Parts: sequence; structure tokens; C-alpha cells
Amino acid sequence: MKAICGSRAFLYTAVAAVTVLLLFMGISYAPSPQTLRSSIKSMTKPEPPKDRPTVPTYISASNTRNGEKLAYVSWLSSTVAGKDNEDLDKDLYFIGTRILVWQLLHYYKTKTKNIDVVIITTPDVSQSRIDRLRKDGAIVKPIEFVHGHNDSWLQPEQARWNGIMSKLRAWQMTEYSRILMLDGDMILQSNLDGIFDDPGAQILKTKQNIEHPSDENDLPDEYLLASMGEVESPKHDYPPDWDHGLKKPGKFCAGFFMLKPSDKIFDYYTGLLDIPGRFNPDFMEQNLLNYAHRWEGPMPWREIAYTWNIRSVNENDFNMGVVSIHEKWWENPWSGSKRVKDFFMSIRWQMEGFYQARDMLSAQGHEP
Repeated sequence: MKAICGSRAFLYTAVAAVTVLLLFMGISYAPSPQTLRSSIKSMTKPEPPKDRPTVPTYISASNTRNGEKLAYVSWLSSTVAGKDNEDLDKDLYFIGTRILVWQLLHYYKTKTKNIDVVIITTPDVSQSRIDRLRKDGAIVKPIEFVHGHNDSWLQPEQARWNGIMSKLRAWQMTEYSRILMLDGDMILQSNLDGIFDDPGAQILKTKQNIEHPSDENDLPDEYLLASMGEVESPKHDYPPDWDHGLKKPGKFCAGFFMLKPSDKIFDYYTGLLDIPGRFNPDFMEQNLLNYAHRWEGPMPWREIAYTWNIRSVNENDFNMGVVSIHEKWWENPWSGSKRVKDFFMSIRWQMEGFYQARDMLSAQGHEP
């Protein structure tokens, strides 16, 4: 059975390069299932580079995932592309979300084991996008926007962030014990599952000896917010730290973080929306979360290893094996690395080839 599953995975990726080439040449080609399957007969699973350093994954003595229901969650809105724009091949954030789903569910180097992959979508996301993501294998959960009763003071730095508070809906997904929240513009180099065993990614007790403002809603007895500081530029050490490459000590990036769902903490967050000036609204949910989980407060966020994710990646990060990269795959990396850019595009087209091959088999009445 393992051999069959492996053959199918290679079947999809084997036709990626041919599919893309034919697309660029404008040639329509529909090979038979037998032709597709025969293309993998001489292929063997490629080995990773011998000189690639091992990335620590902090596997604990006892499996902390035992008995837990875990999820990878990403948020998708159409505030950039527009709800009525049905040219899905040009919706870059949507393509990025598809890439993330493919990496987590299907790509042999990065796919998860027994962890759900969920995309939460705002009301302005078209049904065609929802259908495509479900066909790709994701669990899609449509959500409502999040607003306070008195939140007119919330004016983000960019208008396209107006609906971004809806990311807070992830805390209402109480069917999961822990969730890793990822922005859609993530590219993985290796498997992320070990992050749930990182010492910083464990549930904590709320500190009862720190004063809590009386105009805010009650806090939960326990919580989890684990993340990492954002790098200031591509010029940083690997892994970066507060003395060598990170900016704004005590501030984390809300593009990659671990959380514990809780209705009570969701109510606490939404209550903050009704207190004008309680946090700087320029970066909306990121600044709300940084206030709620400030290091001097009762629910301080914890750091996880900086080998899990880096923004503004440079070639050294890439060579050292950073597990995931927070960059817009369609743009040149800030570092200017052609090698990193080529890797992004390779992943993008492998995803396209995989799904086109699978769709082709399905259209011909064959189980992918």
C-alpha cells in the first residue's frame, strides 16, 4: 500500500514540468492514465542533500500530540483580488493558499501526519475559491467578519486589512486543542509537525499575580500564544536573536503563531475592540495580540525556536534548512537571492502539475 501511495505522489509531481512546458507552449495534451503512470516507473524517491544540516524539532520524551486534535489553519479573504474576480490564476494570495495546502497535505517532503489542514474564509471569498480548496483537500470553514460594538476607531494602515480581525475566529475552533496559524504566503522546506513538541508551544496557566485592567473582559485560566520576533532585514544571523537581527524586542509577528482555542479568550479579544486606543490599530490583529500577550502582562507570549520560520529569508537561512519561509512567493526575496526565488517558483509549479495531473485522472473516471 505504501508503494502505491508513493507512486501516486510521484505520478502527480512527475508530470509537473511537462504540464507547465505545454502550458507555456499553448499545447493541449491529455495523456491516458496508463501513460501518466508509466512515467514514474523508472523514478526513485530523491534523497535530500547530504550536506543539509539537521534542523532541531524538539521531540519530547512523551508524545505531546497523543490524545490531542491539532490543526494547521490559514485565513483567506478576497480584499486584495476582489470577490467578483474569477481569474483564479492571477489571484496571488489564493495561489499561495493552494501552495500551502499542497505542501501540508501532499508533498512528500513536507506533508503532515494526522493533523488537519483548515482554511477559514471570510464572506467575500467566492464559492469557486472555496470549491477549489476543498477539491485540493483542505477543510474549508466559512466564517463571519469580526467587529466590536464601538470599533470605529480601528483604522488600519492599509485598507485591505479592514477584515483581518476575522482571524480571531480561529480561537472559536474549540474542537482543536492547539492550532498553528499561518499566513497564506508560506513556503515550506521540510515537515512542520514537530513544532507542536517545541517547549515554547505548550499551554500555560494565566498569571494571577499581575493586575488586569478592570475595563477588560475576564481572562481564561490557561492560554497559549507562541511565536517569534520578526527579523529587521535579510541581514541577520541564523537563527536570529534579539541582539542579532530581530526588531522591537517583545513584539511577535502574527503571520506565524501557535494558539489554544478558547471562547473566553475570544470574548476577551473582541472586548478590546470596544476600548478606543487600547492598542495601536495600524497593524490590527497583530497589535491587538501583542497587547493582549505583552511580556509584562498576565498572558505573556512565549518564543518558539527560530529555526521553524523566518521572514525576509536570506540564502544562509535557506542553506541551513529553516523549516518554513514567510515570503510572497511571487516577488523577489528582499535578500535578492536568485536561488531562493527559483525554489519558490519550483514549488509553485510542482503544485500546479500535481493538481492538473490529479484533475486529469479524475476527469477520465480514474481515482486519483
